[in-house]
This record gives sequence, structure tokens and C-alpha cells, in this order.
Amino acid sequence: MSSERPKKGLLAALREEPLAFWAFDGLAELTCPCCEEHPSHISAYPFHSTPVFARQILTWCDTCGFGMVPGTSFELDDYYRSQYALENRQDRDMDPAAYFKLLNSNAPPGNLARYIGRARDQAKRIRNVMPGAQSMLDVGAGPGYALYACNFGAKFAIEQDRHSRKFLDFIGATLLEWNEVRGLSFDVVLLSHSLEHFAHDQMFDRLKCLVDALAPGGLLYVEVPPGGLSWKHYSYRHEPHTLFFTPESLDRLARRLNLEVLHCGPLISTFNLIEDRADPIYSPAEEKFGDPRGRLTLLGRKLV
Repeated sequence: MSSERPKKGLLAALREEPLAFWAFDGLAELTCPCCEEHPSHISAYPFHSTPVFARQILTWCDTCGFGMVPGTSFELDDYYRSQYALENRQDRDMDPAAYFKLLNSNAPPGNLARYIGRARDQAKRIRNVMPGAQSMLDVGAGPGYALYACNFGAKFAIEQDRHSRKFLDFIGATLLEWNEVRGLSFDVVLLSHSLEHFAHDQMFDRLKCLVDALAPGGLLYVEVPPGGLSWKHYSYRHEPHTLFFTPESLDRLARRLNLEVLHCGPLISTFNLIEDRADPIYSPAEEKFGDPRGRLTLLGRKLV
């Protein structure tokens, strides 16, 4: 796939993009990776800014509220290797030294302030839970905001976007492929706004691989946007996400992974919420899952 920025208008691109087709009886063959029930509903992908995602579909689980793209009409890994940063970030052409100098400034420009602010918040929570941590693997690290903010002695990253790799090299992070994780050990594994980009049929196995690589008592830190479109309307821009989480689905996923759940729910006060759905297909099984606010966070400790 070409790495050049798209030059065509959205409508022209959509006309050329093949529609994603899914046989309705295929729902019976799918299993929710969070609660292991079968999806109950199907919908069109509800966003349209990213042309290739605007033609996909979603399936929804009415047990835990989880949504997922059951399959794409394009190669997902190729998209993240070559197109994602150009379409969604547009800051990867900078020199790494100048880039991190901006991050250290009192007022980083544009979205950089949001990204480094989020990373610093995550670093504080990690140190509170794991004060003796020395190593971290950041999955979907981007340019390495969190690795830079935590500044542990041993920094590791999994990052498909080839445009981000020069930044990871600059901060001294060791870049890993998925097949290199087994046999290694990390105090902390972080997935910050990356899990929602996984393919549904890879999610659980990859998370299990990461949990296996945690040191005894190690921390799995997951942060995802609010994805409970099965019961709420959100103003959050979800593209190009393939997985959509509620607090309950994230909690069920953690328990499937045999983690001690230290926290599962929002950790900030912003709502990213428009209104309740008039026709929800899901309602939380327990009151503790009923907070619909943004930036869902899972802190899970590996049982010794």
C-alpha cells in the first residue's frame, strides 16, 4: 500500500473502496473475546472520516456491550505499517531531537500537549502501583511518549508504524516483534490507546502472550477510549478503531486473563458523552460498570 497522503476527496475514495460483506449467519460462528458469548447484533461502522473504515461493519455483544469489526476488506497490518500515522498524526516528519524538545517545553503545541500529558499521568500511576519497576514494554508505543515519561532503565516497544521508529531509536527503546516477546520478562506492559486497534481474532492471544511475559506481580496497564455505543452516544472520534469497550467488557477480559483487577473504569472526569441511546441493546450487569465516562483504564496485576 502506498505511504503517500491521500489526495482524493472522501466521496471519491469511498466509491472505490470495496464494501465489507458479512453473512448474517456468520454471527453464530463468532465469539466475544471478552465474555465468550456470541454477538447478538450487527451495525454499519458509524464513522466516516477514514475512508477504508467507513465501509466496514460492526458486531455487538448484548452480554457485556463489546463491539468489534469481524473482518476488514483490506489488510489491517499494512494499514498500520504505512498509512495510519500519515492520516491520523501528521507529525512524524520531525527531527527526533526537536520533537522531544517540544515535549519538554512548558507549552507543547497542538496534540503534543495532550499526548505527553496523558503519558505523564500514566507514569505517575505506574510508579504508585509499581514503585520498584525497572522495565516496561509499550505496545503501540507511537513515538514513545510513555516510555519517555517513565524513563525506566529498560525500554521496549512494539510498534508497527514505520514512521515512528526513529523516535523510539532516539530514546533508546528496543523494538520488538510479537514473536520476540515470549521468553522475555517485563515489570510493566502498557497498551495506551492501542488495544482498540487490534484485530478481534488476535486480541486475546496477544494479551495472553503479554501477561505471560510479565514478571510475577507485574502490571498490565490498558487505556482505551469509551466504546459503549451499545448503550450510549459518545462525541469521541473512534476511527480507525476495530474494538469497542465498555467497563464490563474490559473487566471480563482481565478476568479471562487471570489478572488481579486493581482498577477497571474511567480515571478522568471528562464524559465524551452526548446522551443515552433511545434503543440500547446492553445494560451493565453490575452497578460498578455503570460509569460511562471516557478513557477507560484497566490496572491488572499478574498473580504470583
